[in-house]
Amino acid sequence: MNTSFIILTTYFFFILEILLIGQSFFYTRRERKTERPVYTPKVAIVAPHYGWDDDTAEHAKSLLDQDYEGDFQICFVTHQKDDSGYDVSYPHLQELVKDVPYADVLLAPNIIDNSLPRSQKVQNLMTVIESLPEDVEVIAFVDADVTIQKDWLKLLVTPLQDKKIGATVGGRFYFPQTWNFPSLVEATWVNFQMALQGDHWLTMVWGGSNAFRREFLEKGQILQRWEQATIEDLNTTRAVRDVKCKIHFVPDCVAVTRTSNRTWGQIFEFTNRQMIMTRHMGLWAQWFGSLILFLPKAVLIVGAIPFVGSRPALLPVVFIPFFEVISYRLCCRNLPQWLRDMPRVRDTLRISKYAAPFSIFLAGINALYAAFQRKIVWGGVRYEILSATTCKVLGRVKDQN
Repeated sequence: MNTSFIILTTYFFFILEILLIGQSFFYTRRERKTERPVYTPKVAIVAPHYGWDDDTAEHAKSLLDQDYEGDFQICFVTHQKDDSGYDVSYPHLQELVKDVPYADVLLAPNIIDNSLPRSQKVQNLMTVIESLPEDVEVIAFVDADVTIQKDWLKLLVTPLQDKKIGATVGGRFYFPQTWNFPSLVEATWVNFQMALQGDHWLTMVWGGSNAFRREFLEKGQILQRWEQATIEDLNTTRAVRDVKCKIHFVPDCVAVTRTSNRTWGQIFEFTNRQMIMTRHMGLWAQWFGSLILFLPKAVLIVGAIPFVGSRPALLPVVFIPFFEVISYRLCCRNLPQWLRDMPRVRDTLRISKYAAPFSIFLAGINALYAAFQRKIVWGGVRYEILSATTCKVLGRVKDQN
């Protein structure tokens, strides 16, 4: 293959990546300067739970202390289990809210035992939504494994006063507590995705931190889309686009997930699942972008390295991994100041940036794998994604431990 072609192709894909990061950078700066009137409708926070540990307890407590001037209620939800009657989180959540008048715990039916045609998370969310009082105007969603700030709800809700905005979404930041290499690769893989969020059509709803007006349930046919679905957030993304509204990314509304000692098996399962869902939920641009932006570039770099000694003209290709390190650092400049000022975060960013080239290569592999796979394992259950709105529940997965 012609050396000049290899070099130009590799740098072409890298330049496209930089353009995306640059767009996100300037959007973030504009958004932080935008002032909006106070908007405080009544909000229901939907917080699905699965499992329990010290971190989960801390995250759940943080929801009780939101700095929001309007009324809000918190709806924790977990699911039934045939062996004990309920997930382990249920009694802990009940204890947490027993003296909190604006919080409640719901128990959703188990999808396996009741032969329900949707994922357990989707069932949990639907159980809450179907029980909401009439005066709730906005519904916000937050995952159990994230840490949020006191202004999380305020930041998500305020932009929804603009009727052109169908949904708001916060950022997702992985914060490794240990510096084992798989954890760092996973963190850069996730954190790079904030560069894809902004004021453009690639912006997606992330289920771990988002909100929309209650009227959107009917306008976007949300419950109908979720009826047999694997995942809720990508269906919400499609719904917002279908009704010609905007998904508004709130850059200062970042939910932090702490991770530690991840294994390569866990990383591949997680990243492959994310990409499989993205492709088969019909978000072709995000999947295809990963395939053509990351995989060819990674293959060209890996393929060029053994020949650099005999063909010095290929040396510019080898510089790309170093540029990816810089690219990741630029991406992280979009993080809110409170997060970047944390000493341990600064230290982790300084170390994790060197995993960025590997996460880019991993994203390309994930995209290729997703082209040939529809089945995923999630929350101890195996699913087959048949379409954006339809899945097949294949049954429980036996514990391998």
